[in-house]
Amino acid sequence: MNGIFRGAEQFDNIRFVISSATLKPDREHAQVGNNFLINTANSDSRFIPLASFHPEMGFDEAVSELERCKALGAKGIKIHSDFQRFFIDAENAMEIYKEAARLNLPILFHVGDKNTDFSTPKRVCNILEKIPELTIIAAHMCGYSVWDEAEQYLIGSPVYTDTSEAFLGMDGKGLYRLIEKHGVTKVMFGSDYPLWNTDFAFNQIESIGLSEIEKDLIYSANAKKVFGV
Repeated sequence: MNGIFRGAEQFDNIRFVISSATLKPDREHAQVGNNFLINTANSDSRFIPLASFHPEMGFDEAVSELERCKALGAKGIKIHSDFQRFFIDAENAMEIYKEAARLNLPILFHVGDKNTDFSTPKRVCNILEKIPELTIIAAHMCGYSVWDEAEQYLIGSPVYTDTSEAFLGMDGKGLYRLIEKHGVTKVMFGSDYPLWNTDFAFNQIESIGLSEIEKDLIYSANAKKVFGV
């Protein structure tokens, strides 16, 4: 895990959300990944762990695993349905999301990819409409590589988002416009390590002209609120 800090030497008191997606519909498989993340975070307070599940584990197994992980210190859930190979708004997944809301566990969803249909902004909008009590983080400014659809369905909605990968598809003016339209109180800094180092992502955000108040919200305050840290 030491590689996570590459490029972060300039920062004081930096913390990292760490996560992985459960790729197999098997509770033992989920536990291996979840235990690694939680144990890592328990040994170093700089890490904020998110647990994961696969909806084909079955309702009871998935909910039991999430309850276990929360008791051990997980601060949320990570879903990457493009890798997990299920539609993000599938009915069996939706029933588990409702339990995540009951457990007060926010869900960080990978959202978007013009090459797939698993995690489109419209599908995330379906989740929001059916489970408004769920705290949703729609990664990549609400839709990696499909920001027009993100703006149509999610930008300006109650979901949270992060800035990771946004510069792959828009310039600084475009990102600033989306942040302002969505609402700066719902945007968090993201680097998507190991694809990008922390300092590279940080310097990108620094370049777009945010105020100090806006940067404090994006770099710190919003994440503290969402994850309860």
